[in-house]
Amino acid sequence: MLSRTPLTHQINRLLVPQGMEYQAVCRGIKQTSANLEIIAIPVGIKPLTDFLRQWQQTPEFLNKSWTGLMVMGLGGSLSPKYRVGDVVLYRDCGDIQPIEEQWYHCDAVLSELVFQRLENQLFWGRGITSDRVISSAEEKRLLGQKYQGDVVDMEGIAILKWCQGLDIPLVMLRVISDNCQQDLPDLTPAFGKDGGLQPLILARQMLKNPSNSIHLIQSSLQSLKVLQQVTTNLFV
Repeated sequence: MLSRTPLTHQINRLLVPQGMEYQAVCRGIKQTSANLEIIAIPVGIKPLTDFLRQWQQTPEFLNKSWTGLMVMGLGGSLSPKYRVGDVVLYRDCGDIQPIEEQWYHCDAVLSELVFQRLENQLFWGRGITSDRVISSAEEKRLLGQKYQGDVVDMEGIAILKWCQGLDIPLVMLRVISDNCQQDLPDLTPAFGKDGGLQPLILARQMLKNPSNSIHLIQSSLQSLKVLQQVTTNLFV
Protein backbone atom coordinates (compact mmCIF):
# COMPACT_ATOMS: atom_id res chain seq x y z
CA MET A 1 0.00 0.00 0.00
CA LEU A 2 1.37 3.41 -1.00
CA SER A 3 2.66 5.45 1.89
CA ARG A 4 0.99 8.87 2.19
CA THR A 5 3.80 10.35 4.26
CA PRO A 6 5.95 12.71 2.15
CA LEU A 7 9.23 11.03 1.32
CA THR A 8 11.05 14.19 2.33
CA HIS A 9 10.27 13.32 5.96
CA GLN A 10 12.77 10.46 5.65
CA ILE A 11 15.09 11.75 2.90
CA ASN A 12 16.35 15.31 3.04
CA ARG A 13 19.35 15.21 0.70
CA LEU A 14 20.09 13.75 -2.72
CA LEU A 15 23.57 12.87 -3.94
CA VAL A 16 23.82 12.86 -7.73
CA PRO A 17 26.85 12.54 -10.05
CA GLN A 18 27.76 15.95 -11.42
CA GLY A 19 26.86 16.91 -14.96
CA MET A 20 23.85 15.67 -16.92
CA GLU A 21 22.60 13.36 -14.15
CA TYR A 22 22.58 16.23 -11.65
CA GLN A 23 20.79 18.46 -14.14
CA ALA A 24 18.14 15.80 -14.83
CA VAL A 25 17.41 15.33 -11.11
CA CYS A 26 17.21 19.12 -10.61
CA ARG A 27 14.68 19.37 -13.46
CA GLY A 28 12.65 16.56 -11.89
CA ILE A 29 12.61 18.22 -8.46
CA LYS A 30 11.48 21.52 -10.01
CA GLN A 31 8.24 19.78 -11.00
CA THR A 32 7.49 19.14 -7.32
CA SER A 33 7.15 21.19 -4.15
CA ALA A 34 9.85 19.18 -2.37
CA ASN A 35 12.39 21.11 -0.33
CA LEU A 36 15.45 18.96 -0.93
CA GLU A 37 19.13 19.73 -1.03
CA ILE A 38 20.69 18.22 -4.18
CA ILE A 39 24.45 17.77 -3.99
CA ALA A 40 26.56 17.21 -7.10
CA ILE A 41 29.25 14.63 -6.43
CA PRO A 42 32.41 13.68 -8.37
CA VAL A 43 32.60 10.43 -10.32
CA GLY A 44 35.01 7.69 -9.25
CA ILE A 45 35.78 5.96 -5.96
CA LYS A 46 38.85 7.99 -4.96
CA PRO A 47 37.61 11.47 -6.00
CA LEU A 48 34.29 10.80 -4.27
CA THR A 49 35.90 9.42 -1.11
CA ASP A 50 38.10 12.53 -0.87
CA PHE A 51 35.06 14.77 -1.47
CA LEU A 52 33.01 13.08 1.26
CA ARG A 53 35.82 13.22 3.81
CA GLN A 54 36.31 16.94 3.18
CA TRP A 55 32.58 17.63 3.17
CA GLN A 56 31.97 16.00 6.54
CA GLN A 57 34.36 18.51 8.13
CA THR A 58 32.49 21.57 6.86
CA PRO A 59 30.04 23.61 8.97
CA GLU A 60 27.40 22.94 6.32
CA PHE A 61 27.62 19.24 7.10
CA LEU A 62 28.18 19.46 10.87
CA ASN A 63 25.38 21.95 11.54
CA LYS A 64 22.58 20.15 9.70
CA SER A 65 20.41 17.24 10.72
CA TRP A 66 20.51 14.02 8.71
CA THR A 67 17.33 12.03 8.34
CA GLY A 68 18.42 10.09 5.27
CA LEU A 69 20.37 10.28 2.01
CA MET A 70 19.41 9.11 -1.44
CA VAL A 71 21.78 8.48 -4.35
CA MET A 72 20.27 8.84 -7.82
CA GLY A 73 21.98 8.45 -11.17
CA LEU A 74 22.70 6.24 -14.16
CA GLY A 75 24.34 2.83 -14.31
CA GLY A 76 25.27 0.10 -16.76
CA SER A 77 23.39 -3.16 -16.90
CA LEU A 78 25.22 -6.41 -16.07
CA SER A 79 22.25 -8.61 -16.88
CA PRO A 80 20.26 -9.29 -20.08
CA LYS A 81 17.03 -8.89 -18.11
CA TYR A 82 17.48 -5.09 -17.90
CA ARG A 83 16.93 -2.68 -20.76
CA VAL A 84 17.90 0.95 -21.19
CA GLY A 85 15.58 3.07 -19.07
CA ASP A 86 14.83 0.38 -16.48
CA VAL A 87 15.04 1.58 -12.87
CA VAL A 88 16.92 -0.49 -10.29
CA LEU A 89 16.76 0.00 -6.53
CA TYR A 90 19.82 -1.43 -4.77
CA ARG A 91 19.52 -3.94 -1.98
CA ASP A 92 23.29 -3.99 -1.61
CA CYS A 93 26.51 -2.99 -3.33
CA GLY A 94 30.07 -4.27 -3.54
CA ASP A 95 33.48 -3.34 -4.91
CA ILE A 96 34.60 -4.69 -8.28
CA GLN A 97 38.10 -5.38 -6.92
CA PRO A 98 37.63 -6.40 -3.28
CA ILE A 99 40.48 -7.55 -1.10
CA GLU A 100 37.83 -9.71 0.49
CA GLU A 101 34.38 -9.96 -1.07
CA GLN A 102 31.99 -7.94 1.07
CA TRP A 103 28.53 -6.54 0.46
CA TYR A 104 27.21 -3.34 2.00
CA HIS A 105 23.45 -3.10 2.43
CA CYS A 106 21.32 -0.06 1.76
CA ASP A 107 18.89 1.02 4.48
CA ALA A 108 15.97 -1.41 4.39
CA VAL A 109 13.34 1.03 5.70
CA LEU A 110 14.18 3.84 3.27
CA SER A 111 14.46 1.40 0.39
CA GLU A 112 11.03 -0.04 1.11
CA LEU A 113 9.51 3.47 1.20
CA VAL A 114 11.01 4.24 -2.21
CA PHE A 115 9.83 0.89 -3.54
CA GLN A 116 6.28 1.65 -2.42
CA ARG A 117 6.33 4.92 -4.34
CA LEU A 118 7.60 3.34 -7.54
CA GLU A 119 6.36 -0.23 -7.15
CA ASN A 120 5.42 -0.74 -10.80
CA GLN A 121 8.36 1.24 -12.17
CA LEU A 122 11.44 -0.47 -10.76
CA PHE A 123 13.35 -3.65 -9.92
CA TRP A 124 15.31 -4.70 -6.86
CA GLY A 125 18.96 -5.33 -7.66
CA ARG A 126 22.62 -5.54 -6.63
CA GLY A 127 25.18 -2.91 -7.55
CA ILE A 128 28.87 -3.26 -8.33
CA THR A 129 31.15 -0.22 -8.15
CA SER A 130 34.09 0.16 -10.51
CA ASP A 131 36.90 2.73 -10.54
CA ARG A 132 36.74 2.85 -14.35
CA VAL A 133 34.16 2.76 -17.11
CA ILE A 134 33.31 -0.84 -18.04
CA SER A 135 33.20 -0.40 -21.81
CA SER A 136 33.16 -3.99 -23.06
CA ALA A 137 29.86 -5.85 -23.33
CA GLU A 138 31.69 -9.10 -22.64
CA GLU A 139 33.21 -7.74 -19.44
CA LYS A 140 29.82 -6.49 -18.26
CA ARG A 141 28.29 -9.92 -18.73
CA LEU A 142 31.23 -11.63 -16.97
CA LEU A 143 30.96 -9.24 -14.01
CA GLY A 144 27.26 -9.94 -13.76
CA GLN A 145 27.91 -13.67 -13.63
CA LYS A 146 30.83 -13.45 -11.20
CA TYR A 147 29.11 -11.25 -8.62
CA GLN A 148 25.46 -12.04 -9.40
CA GLY A 149 25.26 -8.27 -9.93
CA ASP A 150 22.72 -6.23 -11.84
CA VAL A 151 24.20 -2.75 -12.27
CA VAL A 152 27.68 -1.27 -12.45
CA ASP A 153 28.35 2.29 -11.25
CA MET A 154 31.34 4.41 -10.20
CA GLU A 155 30.16 5.80 -6.86
CA GLY A 156 27.99 3.37 -4.89
CA ILE A 157 30.44 1.54 -2.64
CA ALA A 158 32.25 4.75 -1.63
CA ILE A 159 29.01 6.36 -0.46
CA LEU A 160 27.74 3.23 1.30
CA LYS A 161 30.96 2.79 3.29
CA TRP A 162 30.97 6.46 4.24
CA CYS A 163 27.31 6.46 5.30
CA GLN A 164 27.66 3.31 7.38
CA GLY A 165 30.69 4.79 9.14
CA LEU A 166 28.59 7.81 10.12
CA ASP A 167 25.36 5.85 10.73
CA ILE A 168 23.47 7.78 8.02
CA PRO A 169 20.60 5.85 6.36
CA LEU A 170 21.09 5.55 2.60
CA VAL A 171 18.98 4.41 -0.34
CA MET A 172 20.34 4.08 -3.87
CA LEU A 173 18.55 4.13 -7.23
CA ARG A 174 19.97 3.78 -10.74
CA VAL A 175 18.49 4.11 -14.22
CA ILE A 176 20.04 1.81 -16.82
CA SER A 177 21.93 3.86 -19.41
CA ASP A 178 23.55 1.00 -21.37
CA ASN A 179 22.60 -2.65 -21.62
CA CYS A 180 24.93 -5.62 -21.22
CA GLN A 181 25.07 -6.24 -24.99
CA GLN A 182 26.22 -2.67 -25.63
CA ASP A 183 29.92 -1.86 -26.17
CA LEU A 184 30.89 1.65 -25.09
CA PRO A 185 33.67 4.00 -26.11
CA ASP A 186 36.53 3.96 -23.60
CA LEU A 187 35.62 7.00 -21.50
CA THR A 188 37.89 6.29 -18.51
CA PRO A 189 40.66 8.67 -19.73
CA ALA A 190 38.09 11.50 -19.94
CA PHE A 191 37.63 11.57 -16.16
CA GLY A 192 40.08 13.87 -14.35
CA LYS A 193 41.59 13.32 -10.92
CA ASP A 194 38.79 15.45 -9.46
CA GLY A 195 36.14 13.10 -10.86
CA GLY A 196 34.94 15.54 -13.50
CA LEU A 197 34.70 14.98 -17.24
CA GLN A 198 37.27 16.71 -19.43
CA PRO A 199 35.35 17.76 -22.58
CA LEU A 200 38.23 17.69 -25.07
CA ILE A 201 39.41 14.24 -24.00
CA LEU A 202 35.80 13.03 -23.94
CA ALA A 203 35.29 14.19 -27.53
CA ARG A 204 38.54 12.55 -28.62
CA GLN A 205 37.64 9.22 -27.03
CA MET A 206 34.18 9.25 -28.57
CA LEU A 207 35.55 10.05 -32.04
CA LYS A 208 37.68 6.90 -31.84
CA ASN A 209 34.52 4.83 -31.96
CA PRO A 210 31.68 6.90 -33.48
CA SER A 211 29.18 4.05 -33.82
CA ASN A 212 29.32 3.05 -30.15
CA SER A 213 29.41 6.72 -29.15
CA ILE A 214 26.21 7.53 -31.05
CA HIS A 215 24.53 4.51 -29.47
CA LEU A 216 25.64 5.65 -26.01
CA ILE A 217 24.40 9.21 -26.58
CA GLN A 218 21.00 7.93 -27.64
CA SER A 219 20.65 5.51 -24.73
CA SER A 220 21.93 8.10 -22.23
CA LEU A 221 19.41 10.71 -23.37
CA GLN A 222 16.63 8.14 -22.98
CA SER A 223 17.76 7.18 -19.48
CA LEU A 224 18.18 10.81 -18.39
CA LYS A 225 14.53 11.46 -19.29
CA VAL A 226 13.55 8.48 -17.14
CA LEU A 227 15.76 9.73 -14.29
CA GLN A 228 14.04 13.12 -14.42
CA GLN A 229 10.55 11.57 -14.42
CA VAL A 230 11.38 9.11 -11.62
CA THR A 231 12.60 12.02 -9.49
CA THR A 232 9.32 13.84 -10.03
CA ASN A 233 7.26 10.71 -9.30
CA LEU A 234 9.13 10.10 -6.06
CA PHE A 235 8.78 13.54 -4.55
CA VAL A 236 5.62 15.03 -6.10
